[in-house]
Amino acid sequence: MKQRKKNSMKVNCVIIGIVSASIMSAGCGRKDAPPEADETVQRLAVRAQAVETRRFERRLTVQGTLESEKFAEVSARVDGNLDEIWVDEGDAVVAGKTELFQIDPVGRQNALTIAEQNLEVSRASLEVARATVRKVDAEARKAELDFERYARLYREGKVTDHEHEARQLAHEQARAGLAVANAQVNLAERHVRQAEASLTIARKNLDDTRSVAPISGRVSARHAEPGELMSVGKVVLRIDDVSSVEAAAFLPSQYHGEVEPGKTRFRLNVSGRDAGMHTISYRSPTINPTLRTFEIKGLVDGQEAAVPGSMADLTIVFEARDGLGVPSSSVLLRAGRPVVFVVTDDRAFSREIQTGLQNDGWTEITSGLEEGDVVVTEGQTQLRDNDAVEVL
Repeated sequence: MKQRKKNSMKVNCVIIGIVSASIMSAGCGRKDAPPEADETVQRLAVRAQAVETRRFERRLTVQGTLESEKFAEVSARVDGNLDEIWVDEGDAVVAGKTELFQIDPVGRQNALTIAEQNLEVSRASLEVARATVRKVDAEARKAELDFERYARLYREGKVTDHEHEARQLAHEQARAGLAVANAQVNLAERHVRQAEASLTIARKNLDDTRSVAPISGRVSARHAEPGELMSVGKVVLRIDDVSSVEAAAFLPSQYHGEVEPGKTRFRLNVSGRDAGMHTISYRSPTINPTLRTFEIKGLVDGQEAAVPGSMADLTIVFEARDGLGVPSSSVLLRAGRPVVFVVTDDRAFSREIQTGLQNDGWTEITSGLEEGDVVVTEGQTQLRDNDAVEVL
């Protein structure tokens, strides 16, 4: 017990000595060392970017369809059995040359033969009527000469009243006969014209049994097969001119006044690929009263991806201009007003701005910033005016 008490007393004396030495050393240090600042500056790490001049657009993107500018749905022009189809889907055709299909030509060929014979008969009847006129005309001239001679003799008292009246009657009958003969010629001429018209119709009906490509292009659809009974107007084939493609879409009615055919441009995107800028060539003159939309179209040239029937995105550009811009994420709303933080001398200062158009994650700045200003793009939500920052 006595030994433990002695050891404890020794330890306490050592501790007291160390503490006393530390106090003396600290007191000496405060007398010799220069004073230091009591607070350390805290800097917030941020990312910043200089204001850029960019292209801004007021635009609208809608989904549309690529269509052939020229296409034709070839229909049956006569009734009857579909005898032959000479083309198939994908075949190339040439306007006015490629034969497409034929519908029961036998009956029309017989009708054409009958029409040709009727015309020949009508023309023969006309020749008979004209010959009759010549005959009756000669008889009329003879009757006129006889009447003139008997009239002279009657005035001289050399013929009786009966003989004079008989010659007068014969003269009048001859004139009437000539008029009838001329009327027969006129009727025969009308019969000829009627027969010619019937022949033209018969030829047209026969021609209509055989259809020829109305436009150049490719057969895109085949709706009938040989042996089917056709009626006038039934579609047999569709031909698309794939060399000329246009994009079509519908826009909300409020944009109708802003679209100017021949001036308004649109950016085309087909299957995720940029297909260039094009001009709107057509704007529907009316607005659909139910859907409140109107159609636009624009010709698409020189684009291999422009295949009729494909879906496409049309971005209609109503206005485009160059202006100062900042990433949209850098714009904050403070006290109901848009602001950004501008970095100057490692400090961030709040600056009120006026914004314009927004495109592709960037916002146009119409006032409040100048070219060369550096704005905070990350960490700005933690900032207060005049905060110290460290730009990473």
